[in-house]
Amino acid sequence: MHRLDFENLILYDAGRVGISLDVKIQLGNLTANLEAKIDTGAEGCIFERKYGEQIGIEIESGELQNFSTTTNSFNTYGHSVTLITKGFRFDSYVFFAADESFQKNILGRYGWLNRLIVGINDYDGKLYLSRYESE
Repeated sequence: MHRLDFENLILYDAGRVGISLDVKIQLGNLTANLEAKIDTGAEGCIFERKYGEQIGIEIESGELQNFSTTTNSFNTYGHSVTLITKGFRFDSYVFFAADESFQKNILGRYGWLNRLIVGINDYDGKLYLSRYESE
């Protein structure tokens, strides 16, 4: 048997599609608030273009990165920001969609999941989070 201790317990509605969290993206003194879904299959954190623009980012000045899914592919631009979710705050490299019609916000592996220890009890709608700290 293995035991994990978590700093935070977040209750979510297991009847909704996916697990969503309120997220704040910050660059300097500017912030944008949004709701994003946890996606363990996504390589990175990907957000709608408008949220990057809200915090003063010139989207195309970032690193061009193409992401592919089973149904399509799309371009994004990478930027360094601060992510704040449920009391956790860390610097992260995230991607903003090039296309204004892209309307998804994803917390993926690099930039979010690799900063936390995550436990999920989906039956009861419980998400457990702790900051990852290497031993």
